[in-house]
Amino acid sequence: MRVRASCPARLVCLTLAAVACSSSSSSSHAPDASTAHDGATSHVDARTPPHDAGHDSSDTGPETSSDAASDAGPAPPASVTFPSSFLWGSATAGFQVEKGDDATDWAAWVAMSGKIQNGDNPDVAGPDALGHITQDVQDLVSTGQTAYRFSLEWARLYPTLADFTADTPDATAVAAYSTLLTALVAAHITPVVTLDHYTLPAYLEDVTQPAQPQGWENAQTTTLFVEFCARVAKRWGGQVDYWITLNEPLPYAVGGYLQGSFPPGLVLNVDRTIAVIKALALAHTQAYDAIHAADTVDADGDGKAALVSIAKHQRTFHPMDPTNAADVTATAHVEYLWNQWFFNVIVLGNWDDDFDGNYTGPNDKMNDPTLKGRADFLGINYYSDTLIGAASGIVIPAPVNASIEQAHLPTGRPESDVGWDIYAEGLGTVVDEARTLWPLPILITENGIADHTDQNRPRFLLDHLFQLGWAMQRGANVIGYLHWASIDNFEWASGFCPKYGLFSFDPTTEVRTPKASAMEYATIIAARKVTLAQLNAAAQYETTTAMCQ
Repeated sequence: MRVRASCPARLVCLTLAAVACSSSSSSSHAPDASTAHDGATSHVDARTPPHDAGHDSSDTGPETSSDAASDAGPAPPASVTFPSSFLWGSATAGFQVEKGDDATDWAAWVAMSGKIQNGDNPDVAGPDALGHITQDVQDLVSTGQTAYRFSLEWARLYPTLADFTADTPDATAVAAYSTLLTALVAAHITPVVTLDHYTLPAYLEDVTQPAQPQGWENAQTTTLFVEFCARVAKRWGGQVDYWITLNEPLPYAVGGYLQGSFPPGLVLNVDRTIAVIKALALAHTQAYDAIHAADTVDADGDGKAALVSIAKHQRTFHPMDPTNAADVTATAHVEYLWNQWFFNVIVLGNWDDDFDGNYTGPNDKMNDPTLKGRADFLGINYYSDTLIGAASGIVIPAPVNASIEQAHLPTGRPESDVGWDIYAEGLGTVVDEARTLWPLPILITENGIADHTDQNRPRFLLDHLFQLGWAMQRGANVIGYLHWASIDNFEWASGFCPKYGLFSFDPTTEVRTPKASAMEYATIIAARKVTLAQLNAAAQYETTTAMCQ
């Protein structure tokens, strides 16, 4: 999901030619944007320069790695703890770990020459999750995990439009997903089910016709998706309470219509990008209602039959030049577009139709009852930091009006295998922003690192979970943490190069092997605690060559 030469597969990065993934930052000292953002405080740090000598690759622990704390806040606590009810888990997505998902737009995309790094194909070298359900559930149990996020693939369940119209789902697919859910529930692992994780049935998206409206640009897709959500919620609601309608709607739109690495492969088509984002927001609000109507069974006995949200990618943002007022203003605006616009719609009912940061336009709405309250918790994916400029680099047209840089930042921080900064304090920042703007329970639906040697992931887990626990001490109601990913997988346009898994697998034998990070995660889960001493004693981060770009 990125410009092939410079962006990782977890997100759509547009360092060179389009809108990139987003960010927030280490404090809330942006220019005054409260009016434009409907009273929301913009969490953009204008004080900490990106060229910060303090972010050396030898930094250890929050004393040095957390500029948010050291610059403006109290000293980090000696330890952080997590409640017994906390959900500990990991995440995958169907197309990334399954084989034979042939009826999707992504299967057609993979078959097109030059779309995937190294020509990788999930059917050739993927972990075949549906063929290894018993082993994968055992691996979750062996590491103490109590939650697992995965997707039910629409095109696997309904390979043709005729199947969908007749409501005759594929029997093999139904059996496989039923087996997985039964195994998870038997193992006391909470399922967190995603209903759309980047893929669409091929009958809704023709990758050979990018000039024509595709997928979410057509009203039929929303209509069918809402019905799909209702059917799935009715069929499996007795085993599932946590539902994710959409995974990362903004990276999805950016990847397909601005950056060109997702179907339908357009570059810098701002109008169609915005149309897709709007369609996804409306689709979620309708799917939310449909799921609640269809899932009336309380699977876990907490008195709530369904808890519905999205998995929203949040990042931190810093101005490229914090002394440049234009860069600071641009940073605040991009942070609003990326981090706030979508949640404002589905939580607050505030619709900013022209994406200009205020609600005074003729089609703008505030407190709209047809939109408001369509999230029961906030699903948050967090990975790294981003720099924003007003005029430097390639400026993306309105409504963005900024250039975006997220790989190989001039910060001196250690980097992942895809050139992203390891920036643990940013997780605390986006959680702080979320609890302030949208006071709902928070589930970290993704957080991980591309690390082919697994040399940085153990510390990454300690560092990020320390920051998460610290945010909880500050008042955030975080109910769980799902690491991306359970197992190494097909990372979209980057193929199998980035390694995000707690478990590796042999592509020939498909044998799973726990990494050192899986054992570290198991230790953290068992203790329900991370100490500052433990973090400072961990092996220091090492910056690797960005081998997946």
